[in-house]
Amino acid sequence: MDIPSRSGATARDDRAVQMKSAGRTVVGVILIVLGFLALITPFSPGSWLILIGLEFLGLRILLENKLWEWTAARPDSRVRRAIRRILCLRKREALGRARRRQTEKGTS
Repeated sequence: MDIPSRSGATARDDRAVQMKSAGRTVVGVILIVLGFLALITPFSPGSWLILIGLEFLGLRILLENKLWEWTAARPDSRVRRAIRRILCLRKREALGRARRRQTEKGTS
């Protein structure tokens, strides 16, 4: 019999979450290693796997903050405008998802 924890989740749920987290970490590290190997070998165009591996590890948030700081330091750059557009799109998407969830909760 599973005993619920303080949050209401059972021990089985906690183990599943831990296994999922460990699985994401393992997949992320493997993708980074494969991407690095593809980067140093001359005939394989697979270095983009590094970015996917970093995404699995959750490092996008760190990169996003650094990009905001970098663009704030360069107000007249063309690259700044492009990066800011991309970063703002992500915020708008997140706000849109939050609004949809709120309306779904309100209608149900």
